[in-house]
Amino acid sequence: MPDYLKVFHERLRELEGSLVRVKSVKEIEPNAKEYLSKLSKEDLIERVKWGWYWVPTKIRDIWDFLGKDKNFKVVSAQTAASFWNNDFVHRDVYVLKVKDKSYGRALKEFGKKRGWDIEVEYSKAPSKIKYRQIGNLFVEDMEDNVIECLQNWAFIDAFATVYENRKRINLDRLYKESYWKRVSKTNVRVKQVLEYGFHQMAKLGAVRIPHKEPRFNDNFVKREINEAVEKVVELG
Repeated sequence: MPDYLKVFHERLRELEGSLVRVKSVKEIEPNAKEYLSKLSKEDLIERVKWGWYWVPTKIRDIWDFLGKDKNFKVVSAQTAASFWNNDFVHRDVYVLKVKDKSYGRALKEFGKKRGWDIEVEYSKAPSKIKYRQIGNLFVEDMEDNVIECLQNWAFIDAFATVYENRKRINLDRLYKESYWKRVSKTNVRVKQVLEYGFHQMAKLGAVRIPHKEPRFNDNFVKREINEAVEKVVELG
C-alpha cells in the first residue's frame, strides 16, 4: 500500500465505528473520494452505498454500533419506549430520528446488510427534538415519547412507560403538551387518552396517577386503551 494511503487510513482511526460521508472527509483530505475507494478495495473499510463508507471496528450488536457511530440520531417512538419501560414490549424494529436524509439512507442500508430492521424519521427541525443522553445514545425524552406513542396507537408502550416511571415522569408537562395533540386519524386528544387510561388503572386497583375525569365518546379508542391498560397492570 502506498505511504499516502497508509497515512490517510491512519487519519481515519478517530472515526472507527462510524459511517462517514465522502463529502465530509473531503474537508480533511481533498482526494477523499479516490482514497476511500482504494481502501474499500483493500477491505480496510466498507463501502455502504454511494457516497458513504463505514470505518470498521468490533461491534457486538446494533446498540454497540449506534453508540459508536458519530452521526446525529435520536432513538425514538416504540424503540425509545423500550428504554423507559424496561422493554415491556420487545420489538425488533429500531426507529431513529435523523436530520440528514443521505445519512438516513446509508443507515438503513448498513442495517439491512446486517439483518437490522431500521426505520428512519427525518426531522426538519432537529434542534427541537427533546432527548436525553443514555450512555453514548440520544434517546427521545420520556414525556415526548409517551405522547408520540399515543399519537401512533402504541398504547401499551406509552402506558407501560408512565406506569414504570410514575414517580419521576413530569405529569404537568405531559398533560400540557398532550392537550392539542390527537391520536392519528381520530378527534381524540392525547390528553383524553391519558386521563381515560389512568382512570382505568385506578379501577383495576393499580397505583393511582393524578388525573381529571375523562370525557370522550370514541368507543373503539376506549377498547384499545382498556386492552393496553389491562396488560400493563397485569404484567407491571
